[in-house]
Amino acid sequence: METLKPGTALFTGPSGAVLRDATGELFAVALPDETVEAVRAALTGDAPAPPELAAFARAGHLGRRAAWPGDRRVVAVLDTAGGPDDELVRALDLAGAKVVVVPPDPAAVLALAPAALCAWHDGPAPEHWLELDVLAGHGIAWQRVSREGRHVLLEPLGVSHRDVRLRRLAAAGSGHGHLRAYWAGTRVVTGDEAPDAVERRLVAALAVKDLTRRLAGATGAGGPLTPAGVPADRRLRVLDLDTGAIADHPVLPVPDSAP
Repeated sequence: METLKPGTALFTGPSGAVLRDATGELFAVALPDETVEAVRAALTGDAPAPPELAAFARAGHLGRRAAWPGDRRVVAVLDTAGGPDDELVRALDLAGAKVVVVPPDPAAVLALAPAALCAWHDGPAPEHWLELDVLAGHGIAWQRVSREGRHVLLEPLGVSHRDVRLRRLAAAGSGHGHLRAYWAGTRVVTGDEAPDAVERRLVAALAVKDLTRRLAGATGAGGPLTPAGVPADRRLRVLDLDTGAIADHPVLPVPDSAP
């Protein structure tokens, strides 16, 4: 049975049928009432699909939400000094993944051959994540989530950790040395900045949503609230834990160059 794309609605307005598309725009449906009823019946039951339903499909108004692919259930979660993050493991389980905890060793991950490797670090990203960039070349999605102060960074799945670091250092300009020192964690004193239980659950949900879309093959623009032009899997997402605001920053791969 055909179904409307998630976020799309067909309803009756003041002067006839109206369609709300997935971006939130409203359109009058220029079809006779009996044709609209046939479309409704096809979308809500087992009635035959009228020819006009094909126009809804061509316009991109039909479809289903991204779901975890059944043939890519095994997902590795990186072990840390304090053990894997409970909220991330729980969110992956709810999404339909089969979670396996692994050490930060590329050989161990490659031997498992999971669909993805997920890593959460409650602080600036550790440098040893660079060693795991090799996974992408073996078809393993490499997902990294870290925290800097009260900002959580969800790195793009289509770009390596190396490229994220280099692009951020370049964007820092003359302050790149300060950023490197912050990442290194030399004699750092901080306030009360660690995420609480609710914030950790939010971070886990966002990370799993990104991974679900990636593994389901939904790597396009992402939606009406995200910037156009740069695919969703090439955007660094920064979550402000104090406000809940999310900012998307395009991160393109850094080409190899001669020294």
